[in-house]
Amino acid sequence: MSGIILCQSKYGGSKKYAEWLAEDTGFTLTETKKAEIAEVEKYDVIVLGGGVYASSISGISFLKKNIGRLKGKKIYVFCCGAAPYDKEIVDSIVRKNLSGELKDIPFYYYQGMWDLEGMNFTDKAMCKMYVKMLEKRDPATMKPWEKPFYEAKNKKCDWTDRKNIAELVERIREENS
Repeated sequence: MSGIILCQSKYGGSKKYAEWLAEDTGFTLTETKKAEIAEVEKYDVIVLGGGVYASSISGISFLKKNIGRLKGKKIYVFCCGAAPYDKEIVDSIVRKNLSGELKDIPFYYYQGMWDLEGMNFTDKAMCKMYVKMLEKRDPATMKPWEKPFYEAKNKKCDWTDRKNIAELVERIREENS
């Protein structure tokens, strides 16, 4: 089985998971924005991973644009965000990104990283406003996915864990052996 992992990572979490997947599967790892469909369609298995921002998965447009040329391939998608897994959020991400021809693609969500100082100006400004809003609330009233932002504030946090990819790696091996 030949496979490729396409990854678009803004702050490093998705890249870290993609590198672990590449090590565990032996698949080629390529940045999504550098990927050429003529090369990608040569592989039997395609894994697309990216950060999630406002419920949009980075790099998913590559899959949407090229799904017609990838018919018959085994495709998997993962995304990475600062929030811990929350069914409500994950369902929202799936609805927004994996509809139509993509609706049956297996999807995985992993918690990533938070580094306010490493963010670009726009992301940093939005996140600072969000944290300020959270600071005005009683922590007991926060949803589970809001707490990491409140607790992290200006600290650098890395919630990535190699164990998180075990289910995806096992599924890839079982479905493609």
